[in-house]
Amino acid sequence: MNIGFANGNFWQLNASTNERFDEKVIRKFIIPGASIIELHCIDEGTLDYILEKGFCIKDDVKMVSMHAPTAHLRYDDSMITHRILHKIELICAKYSVHNVVFHPDLIFNWSVLASYTNIPVSIENMDDRKDFGKSIGDIESVLKKYNFGLTIDLQHCFVNDSTMKLAQEFQDKFKDRIVEYHISGFEKRLLHYPLYKTKQNIIIEALKYKNIPIIIESVFDNFGEQYKELEYIKKYIKS
Repeated sequence: MNIGFANGNFWQLNASTNERFDEKVIRKFIIPGASIIELHCIDEGTLDYILEKGFCIKDDVKMVSMHAPTAHLRYDDSMITHRILHKIELICAKYSVHNVVFHPDLIFNWSVLASYTNIPVSIENMDDRKDFGKSIGDIESVLKKYNFGLTIDLQHCFVNDSTMKLAQEFQDKFKDRIVEYHISGFEKRLLHYPLYKTKQNIIIEALKYKNIPIIIESVFDNFGEQYKELEYIKKYIKS
């Protein structure tokens, strides 16, 4: 099982957005049993910081994925979109990024995104706050036209359908397009919260394909909780 963390999970404890790329923070996620990491890039400034300063990757990190910027941004045919996508390309090449996650509700020109063939694009199913990207039909309308992957966020499925039938439908429908899972519990204020605290085991047990990389997106209140969350999730993933 390839499982690991998003480096934004300690955002409540980091002094700044860029601190999450400091070696001392990155190393908190490189723990026994966690072999991959997702770079959570909020905005263009984060991309610039990675390109200028770099970040620590230990030899035992098997995979690096990346969450594309979402803050106050729409992806279209504008100069800023092309500038951001070019910077993402550079990061992908430098760190052998295997997946870049985009929110589909922020894409206003899909052809532009598809033209950046050096970016391993996936789109993520959205939660109940978004107007587009929540349903099977929304995701299918994109994947049938473009050769993108799919990142399934199981917590997003949960807030849209607490029975997790939607999660099963996503996995059955797009089983050949899934490139990554996101997993966490749900809490109203922070949205993504540790499953070992929420005990929403139905989210974990809905995960169907254990050979696909899993990113834990739980927001932690304290350092050290990453160990408890990893242990808890691995315990409840059905064998």
